[in-house]
Amino acid sequence: MITLDIYILKKFLKALAGAIFAFSVIVLVVDFVERGWRMIERYQIGFDIVALYYVNYMPFYIILAFPVAMLVSTLFSIGSLAKNRELDVMKASGLSLYRIAFPVLAASFILSLGVMFFAEFVLTKTERRKDEIKKVLIEKKEDITRAKVLRTNIKVPGEQGWIILGKKYNVETEIGEDIKVHQVVENKIRKTYVAEKITPSDSGWVLVNGVAQTHPDVDRGLPESFVTFDTLWAPFLTQTPEMMAEIPVPPRQENFFDLLRRIKEKEILGEPAHRDWVELYLKITFPFANFILVLIGIPLAANPRRSGPSVGFGLSIIISFIFFVLIRTGQSLGNNGKIPPLLAASIGDIFFILVGAVLFFKARK
Repeated sequence: MITLDIYILKKFLKALAGAIFAFSVIVLVVDFVERGWRMIERYQIGFDIVALYYVNYMPFYIILAFPVAMLVSTLFSIGSLAKNRELDVMKASGLSLYRIAFPVLAASFILSLGVMFFAEFVLTKTERRKDEIKKVLIEKKEDITRAKVLRTNIKVPGEQGWIILGKKYNVETEIGEDIKVHQVVENKIRKTYVAEKITPSDSGWVLVNGVAQTHPDVDRGLPESFVTFDTLWAPFLTQTPEMMAEIPVPPRQENFFDLLRRIKEKEILGEPAHRDWVELYLKITFPFANFILVLIGIPLAANPRRSGPSVGFGLSIIISFIFFVLIRTGQSLGNNGKIPPLLAASIGDIFFILVGAVLFFKARK
Protein backbone atom coordinates (compact mmCIF):
# COMPACT_ATOMS: atom_id res chain seq x y z
CA MET A 1 0.00 0.00 0.00
CA ILE A 2 2.83 2.43 0.72
CA THR A 3 4.21 1.88 -2.80
CA LEU A 4 0.76 2.54 -4.26
CA ASP A 5 0.30 5.69 -2.16
CA ILE A 6 3.66 7.01 -3.32
CA TYR A 7 2.79 6.25 -6.94
CA ILE A 8 -0.53 8.15 -6.74
CA LEU A 9 1.04 10.99 -4.77
CA LYS A 10 3.85 11.44 -7.31
CA LYS A 11 1.36 11.73 -10.17
CA PHE A 12 -0.64 14.31 -8.22
CA LEU A 13 2.33 16.43 -7.10
CA LYS A 14 3.92 16.36 -10.56
CA ALA A 15 0.69 17.59 -12.14
CA LEU A 16 0.30 20.19 -9.36
CA ALA A 17 3.79 21.63 -9.87
CA GLY A 18 3.22 21.95 -13.60
CA ALA A 19 -0.22 23.52 -13.15
CA ILE A 20 0.97 26.09 -10.59
CA PHE A 21 3.90 27.07 -12.78
CA ALA A 22 1.74 27.33 -15.91
CA PHE A 23 -1.09 29.34 -14.35
CA SER A 24 1.28 31.68 -12.47
CA VAL A 25 3.34 32.42 -15.57
CA ILE A 26 0.24 32.95 -17.72
CA VAL A 27 -1.26 35.42 -15.24
CA LEU A 28 2.09 37.19 -14.83
CA VAL A 29 2.62 37.53 -18.59
CA VAL A 30 -0.92 38.81 -19.15
CA ASP A 31 -0.50 41.36 -16.34
CA PHE A 32 2.88 42.47 -17.70
CA VAL A 33 1.45 42.97 -21.19
CA GLU A 34 -1.49 44.96 -19.80
CA ARG A 35 0.26 47.01 -17.09
CA GLY A 36 3.99 46.35 -16.88
CA TRP A 37 4.87 47.56 -20.35
CA ARG A 38 2.72 50.67 -19.85
CA MET A 39 4.61 51.43 -16.61
CA ILE A 40 7.93 51.23 -18.46
CA GLU A 41 6.75 53.64 -21.16
CA ARG A 42 4.87 56.02 -18.85
CA TYR A 43 7.39 56.39 -16.03
CA GLN A 44 10.56 55.85 -18.11
CA ILE A 45 11.92 53.19 -15.79
CA GLY A 46 14.26 50.27 -16.41
CA PHE A 47 13.22 46.67 -16.87
CA ASP A 48 15.10 45.76 -13.67
CA ILE A 49 12.69 47.83 -11.53
CA VAL A 50 9.64 46.28 -13.19
CA ALA A 51 11.18 42.83 -12.72
CA LEU A 52 11.68 43.56 -9.00
CA TYR A 53 8.06 44.69 -8.81
CA TYR A 54 6.81 41.43 -10.34
CA VAL A 55 9.12 39.27 -8.22
CA ASN A 56 7.30 40.65 -5.17
CA TYR A 57 3.95 40.25 -6.95
CA MET A 58 4.58 36.56 -7.71
CA PRO A 59 3.51 35.16 -4.28
CA PHE A 60 0.05 36.68 -4.81
CA TYR A 61 -0.23 35.05 -8.23
CA ILE A 62 0.85 31.69 -6.78
CA ILE A 63 -1.79 31.77 -4.03
CA LEU A 64 -4.44 32.91 -6.51
CA ALA A 65 -3.54 30.07 -8.89
CA PHE A 66 -3.35 27.38 -6.21
CA PRO A 67 -7.07 26.39 -6.04
CA VAL A 68 -7.32 26.08 -9.82
CA ALA A 69 -4.03 24.17 -9.97
CA MET A 70 -5.15 21.78 -7.21
CA LEU A 71 -8.35 20.99 -9.09
CA VAL A 72 -6.57 20.57 -12.44
CA SER A 73 -3.90 18.29 -10.94
CA THR A 74 -6.58 16.16 -9.25
CA LEU A 75 -8.58 15.74 -12.45
CA PHE A 76 -5.46 14.94 -14.46
CA SER A 77 -3.78 12.56 -11.99
CA ILE A 78 -6.86 10.62 -10.85
CA GLY A 79 -8.31 10.93 -14.35
CA SER A 80 -5.28 9.25 -15.86
CA LEU A 81 -5.71 6.35 -13.43
CA ALA A 82 -9.34 6.00 -14.50
CA LYS A 83 -8.58 6.33 -18.21
CA ASN A 84 -5.85 3.68 -18.08
CA ARG A 85 -8.09 1.35 -16.05
CA GLU A 86 -5.61 1.43 -13.17
CA LEU A 87 -8.41 2.64 -10.93
CA ASP A 88 -10.54 -0.40 -11.83
CA VAL A 89 -7.65 -2.72 -10.99
CA MET A 90 -7.21 -1.07 -7.60
CA LYS A 91 -10.93 -1.38 -6.87
CA ALA A 92 -10.90 -5.02 -8.00
CA SER A 93 -8.17 -5.71 -5.44
CA GLY A 94 -10.52 -4.57 -2.69
CA LEU A 95 -9.58 -0.90 -2.33
CA SER A 96 -12.33 1.68 -2.07
CA LEU A 97 -12.21 5.06 -3.76
CA TYR A 98 -11.81 6.61 -0.31
CA ARG A 99 -8.66 4.60 0.35
CA ILE A 100 -7.25 5.19 -3.12
CA ALA A 101 -7.78 8.93 -2.75
CA PHE A 102 -6.33 9.10 0.76
CA PRO A 103 -2.78 10.22 -0.23
CA VAL A 104 -4.20 12.99 -2.45
CA LEU A 105 -6.60 14.17 0.25
CA ALA A 106 -3.87 14.10 2.91
CA ALA A 107 -1.45 16.00 0.67
CA SER A 108 -4.07 18.60 -0.25
CA PHE A 109 -4.90 19.18 3.42
CA ILE A 110 -1.22 19.67 4.30
CA LEU A 111 -0.74 21.94 1.27
CA SER A 112 -3.75 24.02 2.36
CA LEU A 113 -2.06 24.60 5.71
CA GLY A 114 1.15 25.43 3.86
CA VAL A 115 -0.64 28.00 1.70
CA MET A 116 -2.12 29.56 4.83
CA PHE A 117 1.30 29.96 6.46
CA PHE A 118 2.84 31.11 3.17
CA ALA A 119 0.24 33.87 2.92
CA GLU A 120 0.71 34.76 6.58
CA PHE A 121 4.49 35.07 6.62
CA VAL A 122 5.53 35.64 2.99
CA LEU A 123 2.66 37.29 1.12
CA THR A 124 2.14 40.02 3.73
CA LYS A 125 5.78 41.11 3.40
CA THR A 126 6.00 40.91 -0.39
CA GLU A 127 2.76 42.87 -0.76
CA ARG A 128 4.19 45.72 1.32
CA ARG A 129 7.43 45.64 -0.63
CA LYS A 130 5.53 45.62 -3.93
CA ASP A 131 3.55 48.73 -2.97
CA GLU A 132 6.73 50.52 -1.84
CA ILE A 133 8.42 49.74 -5.16
CA LYS A 134 5.42 51.03 -7.08
CA LYS A 135 5.11 54.26 -5.10
CA VAL A 136 8.77 55.14 -4.67
CA LEU A 137 10.73 53.56 -7.53
CA ILE A 138 8.06 53.55 -10.26
CA GLU A 139 5.59 56.39 -9.64
CA LYS A 140 7.97 58.47 -7.46
CA LYS A 141 4.93 59.78 -5.59
CA GLU A 142 6.14 59.67 -2.01
CA ASP A 143 9.33 60.07 -0.06
CA ILE A 144 9.09 56.84 1.91
CA THR A 145 11.67 58.04 4.46
CA ARG A 146 9.63 61.12 5.32
CA ALA A 147 6.40 59.10 5.38
CA LYS A 148 7.92 56.85 8.01
CA VAL A 149 9.11 59.81 10.13
CA LEU A 150 6.01 62.03 10.12
CA ARG A 151 2.52 60.66 10.63
CA THR A 152 -0.60 62.78 10.20
CA ASN A 153 -4.17 62.43 11.47
CA ILE A 154 -3.38 59.63 13.89
CA LYS A 155 -6.02 57.61 15.75
CA VAL A 156 -4.60 55.25 18.33
CA PRO A 157 -6.90 53.45 20.80
CA GLY A 158 -5.60 52.04 24.08
CA GLU A 159 -6.93 50.25 27.13
CA GLN A 160 -9.99 51.26 29.20
CA GLY A 161 -11.47 53.23 26.29
CA TRP A 162 -8.69 55.84 25.98
CA ILE A 163 -8.13 57.09 22.41
CA ILE A 164 -5.41 59.48 21.21
CA LEU A 165 -6.19 61.69 18.22
CA GLY A 166 -3.55 63.98 16.74
CA LYS A 167 -2.84 66.01 13.61
CA LYS A 168 0.89 65.24 13.60
CA TYR A 169 3.24 62.72 15.19
CA ASN A 170 7.01 62.72 14.70
CA VAL A 171 8.31 59.16 14.87
CA GLU A 172 11.92 60.22 15.59
CA THR A 173 11.20 62.69 18.43
CA GLU A 174 8.07 60.77 19.58
CA ILE A 175 6.24 64.10 19.95
CA GLY A 176 2.66 64.65 18.81
CA GLU A 177 0.96 67.98 18.06
CA ASP A 178 -2.66 69.21 18.26
CA ILE A 179 -3.70 66.35 20.49
CA LYS A 180 -7.13 65.25 21.69
CA VAL A 181 -7.51 62.39 24.16
CA HIS A 182 -10.96 60.86 24.76
CA GLN A 183 -12.15 58.22 27.17
CA VAL A 184 -15.08 56.38 25.62
CA VAL A 185 -17.22 54.29 27.96
CA GLU A 186 -20.36 52.52 26.70
CA ASN A 187 -20.21 54.53 23.45
CA LYS A 188 -20.14 57.83 25.37
CA ILE A 189 -17.24 60.25 25.80
CA ARG A 190 -16.62 60.57 29.54
CA LYS A 191 -13.41 62.63 29.58
CA THR A 192 -11.52 64.77 27.08
CA TYR A 193 -8.03 66.27 27.17
CA VAL A 194 -7.05 68.84 24.56
CA ALA A 195 -3.34 69.69 24.43
CA GLU A 196 -0.82 71.39 22.20
CA LYS A 197 1.61 68.50 22.46
CA ILE A 198 2.11 65.02 23.83
CA THR A 199 5.64 63.98 24.77
CA PRO A 200 7.14 60.78 26.20
CA SER A 201 8.68 60.43 29.64
CA ASP A 202 10.25 57.60 31.63
CA SER A 203 6.92 56.90 33.34
CA GLY A 204 4.46 57.49 30.50
CA TRP A 205 3.07 60.26 28.30
CA VAL A 206 2.91 63.94 29.29
CA LEU A 207 0.31 66.36 27.88
CA VAL A 208 1.49 69.96 27.44
CA ASN A 209 -0.59 73.18 27.55
CA GLY A 210 -4.16 72.03 27.49
CA VAL A 211 -7.60 71.66 29.01
CA ALA A 212 -9.12 68.69 30.83
CA GLN A 213 -12.87 68.29 30.44
CA THR A 214 -15.13 65.88 32.31
CA HIS A 215 -18.43 65.45 30.47
CA PRO A 216 -21.67 65.36 32.46
CA ASP A 217 -23.03 61.96 33.46
CA VAL A 218 -26.73 62.22 34.26
CA ASP A 219 -26.99 58.58 35.34
CA ARG A 220 -24.20 58.96 37.92
CA GLY A 221 -25.01 62.56 38.84
CA LEU A 222 -21.62 63.92 37.72
CA PRO A 223 -21.53 67.55 36.47
CA GLU A 224 -19.39 68.91 33.66
CA SER A 225 -16.01 70.38 34.66
CA PHE A 226 -13.01 72.12 33.05
CA VAL A 227 -9.41 72.34 34.28
CA THR A 228 -6.49 73.98 32.48
CA PHE A 229 -2.94 72.68 32.83
CA ASP A 230 0.60 73.44 31.73
CA THR A 231 1.76 69.83 31.95
CA LEU A 232 -0.22 66.75 32.86
CA TRP A 233 1.22 63.30 33.48
CA ALA A 234 -1.07 60.74 31.78
CA PRO A 235 -0.32 57.24 33.15
CA PHE A 236 -3.75 56.10 31.98
CA LEU A 237 -2.55 56.17 28.35
CA THR A 238 -1.24 52.70 27.51
CA GLN A 239 -0.35 53.48 23.90
CA THR A 240 3.31 52.92 23.13
CA PRO A 241 5.53 54.98 20.76
CA GLU A 242 5.52 51.97 18.42
CA MET A 243 1.72 52.05 18.31
CA MET A 244 1.77 55.79 17.62
CA ALA A 245 4.30 55.32 14.80
CA GLU A 246 2.54 52.42 13.11
CA ILE A 247 1.29 53.23 9.61
CA PRO A 248 -2.03 51.57 8.67
CA VAL A 249 -1.76 49.12 5.78
CA PRO A 250 -4.32 47.20 3.67
CA PRO A 251 -5.65 43.96 5.24
CA ARG A 252 -3.78 41.80 2.72
CA GLN A 253 -0.50 43.20 4.04
CA GLU A 254 -1.24 42.36 7.69
CA ASN A 255 -0.92 38.96 9.30
CA PHE A 256 -3.86 37.40 11.13
CA PHE A 257 -3.18 38.73 14.62
CA ASP A 258 -2.18 42.23 13.47
CA LEU A 259 -5.39 42.47 11.46
CA LEU A 260 -7.43 41.20 14.41
CA ARG A 261 -5.86 43.89 16.62
CA ARG A 262 -6.62 46.51 13.98
CA ILE A 263 -10.26 45.39 13.89
CA LYS A 264 -10.55 45.71 17.68
CA GLU A 265 -9.07 49.21 17.46
CA LYS A 266 -11.61 50.20 14.79
CA GLU A 267 -14.46 48.90 16.92
CA ILE A 268 -13.22 50.94 19.88
CA LEU A 269 -13.17 54.00 17.62
CA GLY A 270 -16.69 53.22 16.42
CA GLU A 271 -15.54 52.72 12.82
CA PRO A 272 -17.12 50.07 10.55
CA ALA A 273 -15.06 46.89 10.31
CA HIS A 274 -17.20 44.62 8.10
CA ARG A 275 -14.62 44.60 5.30
CA ASP A 276 -11.77 43.81 7.70
CA TRP A 277 -13.66 40.95 9.35
CA VAL A 278 -14.31 39.41 5.92
CA GLU A 279 -10.60 39.69 5.02
CA LEU A 280 -9.66 38.13 8.37
CA TYR A 281 -11.86 35.07 7.84
CA LEU A 282 -10.70 34.75 4.22
CA LYS A 283 -7.17 34.21 5.53
CA ILE A 284 -8.48 30.85 6.80
CA THR A 285 -11.29 29.90 4.41
CA PHE A 286 -9.50 30.67 1.13
CA PRO A 287 -6.50 28.35 1.73
CA PHE A 288 -8.81 25.48 2.67
CA ALA A 289 -10.62 25.88 -0.63
CA ASN A 290 -7.64 23.97 -2.05
CA PHE A 291 -8.62 20.88 -0.07
CA ILE A 292 -12.32 21.30 -0.86
CA LEU A 293 -11.77 21.55 -4.62
CA VAL A 294 -9.71 18.35 -4.48
CA LEU A 295 -12.66 16.75 -2.68
CA ILE A 296 -14.81 17.66 -5.69
CA GLY A 297 -12.21 16.70 -8.28
CA ILE A 298 -11.64 13.11 -7.10
CA PRO A 299 -15.16 11.69 -7.76
CA LEU A 300 -15.39 13.64 -11.03
CA ALA A 301 -12.04 12.28 -12.25
CA ALA A 302 -12.87 8.74 -11.10
CA ASN A 303 -15.51 8.48 -13.83
CA PRO A 304 -13.73 7.24 -17.01
CA ARG A 305 -16.15 9.18 -19.20
CA ARG A 306 -14.97 12.45 -17.61
CA SER A 307 -11.28 11.65 -17.42
CA GLY A 308 -9.95 13.01 -20.72
CA PRO A 309 -7.48 15.94 -20.66
CA SER A 310 -9.81 18.30 -22.53
CA VAL A 311 -12.79 17.35 -20.38
CA GLY A 312 -10.74 17.71 -17.19
CA PHE A 313 -9.45 21.11 -18.20
CA GLY A 314 -12.95 22.28 -19.15
CA LEU A 315 -14.40 21.11 -15.84
CA SER A 316 -11.59 22.87 -13.99
CA ILE A 317 -12.31 26.18 -15.69
CA ILE A 318 -16.06 25.94 -15.06
CA ILE A 319 -15.73 24.91 -11.40
CA SER A 320 -13.02 27.51 -10.71
CA PHE A 321 -15.14 30.22 -12.32
CA ILE A 322 -18.12 29.33 -10.11
CA PHE A 323 -15.85 29.23 -7.05
CA PHE A 324 -14.36 32.70 -7.63
CA VAL A 325 -17.81 34.15 -8.41
CA LEU A 326 -19.06 32.82 -5.06
CA ILE A 327 -16.00 34.23 -3.29
CA ARG A 328 -16.53 37.69 -4.82
CA THR A 329 -20.27 37.61 -4.15
CA GLY A 330 -19.69 36.70 -0.52
CA GLN A 331 -17.06 39.44 -0.18
CA SER A 332 -19.40 42.05 -1.62
CA LEU A 333 -22.29 41.06 0.65
CA GLY A 334 -20.04 40.88 3.70
CA ASN A 335 -18.32 44.21 2.99
CA ASN A 336 -21.71 45.90 2.82
CA GLY A 337 -22.83 44.28 6.06
CA LYS A 338 -25.69 42.37 4.42
CA ILE A 339 -24.55 38.99 5.74
CA PRO A 340 -22.24 38.03 8.67
CA PRO A 341 -18.52 38.24 7.78
CA LEU A 342 -17.84 34.56 8.56
CA LEU A 343 -20.63 33.46 6.23
CA ALA A 344 -19.43 35.91 3.57
CA ALA A 345 -15.94 34.44 3.65
CA SER A 346 -17.22 30.85 3.72
CA ILE A 347 -19.90 30.82 1.01
CA GLY A 348 -17.65 29.22 -1.60
CA ASP A 349 -16.28 26.65 0.84
CA ILE A 350 -19.73 25.71 2.17
CA PHE A 351 -21.23 25.29 -1.30
CA PHE A 352 -18.39 23.19 -2.68
CA ILE A 353 -17.91 21.03 0.41
CA LEU A 354 -21.60 20.07 0.17
CA VAL A 355 -21.24 19.34 -3.55
CA GLY A 356 -18.05 17.36 -2.89
CA ALA A 357 -19.70 15.31 -0.14
CA VAL A 358 -22.63 14.43 -2.43
CA LEU A 359 -20.33 13.50 -5.33
CA PHE A 360 -18.15 11.36 -3.07
CA PHE A 361 -21.20 9.60 -1.66
CA LYS A 362 -22.62 8.87 -5.13
CA ALA A 363 -19.30 7.90 -6.73
CA ARG A 364 -18.66 4.26 -7.56
CA LYS A 365 -16.61 2.96 -4.64
